[in-house]
Amino acid sequence: MRKMKPSETKGGGKGPLSLLMWAILAAVLAAVAYLTGAGLARRWMGPAPARGGMESPLALPGETSVAAQAAAWLTPGDPVEGVLGTEAGDEWQFGGRVGQSATIEMWLHPGSGSSIEAELAVHLIGPDGSVVAEEAGSVFLPPYLVVSHLPSTGIYRVRVTPTSGAPGRYSLALTLSDTSAPVTPGATPLPQPTVAVSDVTAAIAAQGLFQWPTPRREISGWTFHDPGNPRHIGLDIAARMWDPIVAVADGVVIFAEWGGGYGNLVIVDHGNGWRSYYAHLAEIVVEVGQEVRQGELLGGAGSTGNSTGPHLHFELRYQGRPVDPHLYLP
Repeated sequence: MRKMKPSETKGGGKGPLSLLMWAILAAVLAAVAYLTGAGLARRWMGPAPARGGMESPLALPGETSVAAQAAAWLTPGDPVEGVLGTEAGDEWQFGGRVGQSATIEMWLHPGSGSSIEAELAVHLIGPDGSVVAEEAGSVFLPPYLVVSHLPSTGIYRVRVTPTSGAPGRYSLALTLSDTSAPVTPGATPLPQPTVAVSDVTAAIAAQGLFQWPTPRREISGWTFHDPGNPRHIGLDIAARMWDPIVAVADGVVIFAEWGGGYGNLVIVDHGNGWRSYYAHLAEIVVEVGQEVRQGELLGGAGSTGNSTGPHLHFELRYQGRPVDPHLYLP
């Protein structure tokens, strides 16, 4: 009887070539299974998070996390600056707690790049993306938002947008408060801006520096952040047509022309961070670059610009920020 070769043993054994083919087929099937499973996993789990670990919680509906992360942080009591063109706006953000009162104060800089006829709007957006408050304004009467009680705890966003023209350079300051002063029934609560140590020092340094800009001292209209018009950042001082309007302190004239809602406007730089504004003049008798002494004539009282009758709209600004003139005039 003929002996069987090893390759012909019972069970139909396979040679080395057959085993290699089976190994290759198994590897191909495993790769297909892996790729198919990874694709299904991506469908179930969604796209991988961006670098940083998670999507930004600041993104509003319809916005990307990149846009949200572009918003700079606001520190209460610390003014910030921005520049608005004719289209693009700015966004800022801050952390707020439910029940806190919030004040968002803005002012623009005529004579320093702000378009005198421009208008703008400010929106306060809550953590859930809803608009908590909004206010429109202009260079003459800038937006001023007051929210007596924040509705929730989280990240709030302040959106500043131009609505007409190019507002130019602006400043913005946030005030947060955990306590509310007593409020007259029916009146709108107005949290007072935080007074920094530098402001107190400035008030002491300013004692005796200024005099009244008019022969009269009566207030004929709105006061600083008047409850009836919180956007008002000066004093409306009584005057008759052509009453002399004089410089409150020594300085240099840096603006002397039409100022939009201000009408005929003169701005005097007194140095050490102080500037004074004289608006609605019937006529201007000084020019840019002219040095003036305290009590020197700047023009005659009038009713130009956004005015309903003869008076002087007077502002004092320290380090660019409007302050209550009543605190500094004798």
